[in-house]
Amino acid sequence: MRPLQAALAAVDWRALRIVAFTAGAPLLAWRAHQVYRRLPQLAATHSAKCLPSLSIIIPARNEAENLSRLLPSLSAIDYPGDVEVIVVDDGSMDATAAVAARHGMRVIRVDEVPAGWLGKPHACQQGAQAARGDWLLFTDADTVHQPKAAAAAVAYAASHDLDGLSLWLRNEFRGTADGLALMVALAGLFAIPQARALLNGQFILLRRDVYWANGGHAPVAHEAMEDLALGRRLQALGYVVPLRRGERVAAARMYQSRMEWWSGLSRWGGRSLRWAGVGSFITGALITATMSPILRLREALAGTLQLRWVMVAWAVVTAGFLPWARSFGHGWWALLAPVGALLVQIAATWGLVRDVLGRGALWKDRTV
Repeated sequence: MRPLQAALAAVDWRALRIVAFTAGAPLLAWRAHQVYRRLPQLAATHSAKCLPSLSIIIPARNEAENLSRLLPSLSAIDYPGDVEVIVVDDGSMDATAAVAARHGMRVIRVDEVPAGWLGKPHACQQGAQAARGDWLLFTDADTVHQPKAAAAAVAYAASHDLDGLSLWLRNEFRGTADGLALMVALAGLFAIPQARALLNGQFILLRRDVYWANGGHAPVAHEAMEDLALGRRLQALGYVVPLRRGERVAAARMYQSRMEWWSGLSRWGGRSLRWAGVGSFITGALITATMSPILRLREALAGTLQLRWVMVAWAVVTAGFLPWARSFGHGWWALLAPVGALLVQIAATWGLVRDVLGRGALWKDRTV
């Protein structure tokens, strides 16, 4: 027994506990990637010869630059049916309306947001009220669509007898930090049990009658994460509006500056967990375990933990995020997953602190 006792005494149990905790990251990240990968992929083709009328609604506040990328793609739309594009100029202080008009789009100007409403839900509601289509497609100004994207989405929803659908788009980044944070955030998002029922505000397609039976955006008028709130409500009412992968039909570049990136990440990280329920604990565990190697570096530098255990923990995290990094087109990003997790954690904490203090988040020159 003495050799066994000596062996057990020589084991660094604290280090093993650290590695065991960190091992939760790759397991959760791998499971989340399986959920994401198994979402049906929408192809940029369709066989329909005639489709119901469609209204594409773009809520836009200070989006002149983004509209210069989006609207040419919508001008080239290939849709076998009546289609209109409505740009809702939500009190912009730049050339949003002028850019939309220059591309021949219908422009609705909203100068004031009523009490109890936030800007984007109100802009969507105003656009829907003016729309004539049997189907309504809400899409963000920072997206770019393939010519057959809208037709493929409507054809898919109609052929599968859906009340609508939402697409997860291909994401474009301004830099590595943006991509790392989004990679880890998406792993956390798709780790929750309700991931398949989420709606992505970048692309939400709904039947007109379903939209108005829900009351439009009015029930989520005050929600900063109106897409998640709308998805939860539609699901509770029994409507079938699934999430699908749409990387082949549209792309999005969410942030145009570092300030926008930080504001958006803190808003998204701090408030999206509200809609995850008990799943928020899963997301929290994934983010914490992923950034654990960075937190342990301090102990290694102080000499209270052997550096090799930090390296083992880092390797474990890297292995778990390799599928995500490859999906983002940069396999080496897996090595920096702990950095991405740290960015997400700091931003989410900052967003939560601002909410607790009643200061909200600054977005498009408004506090939401």
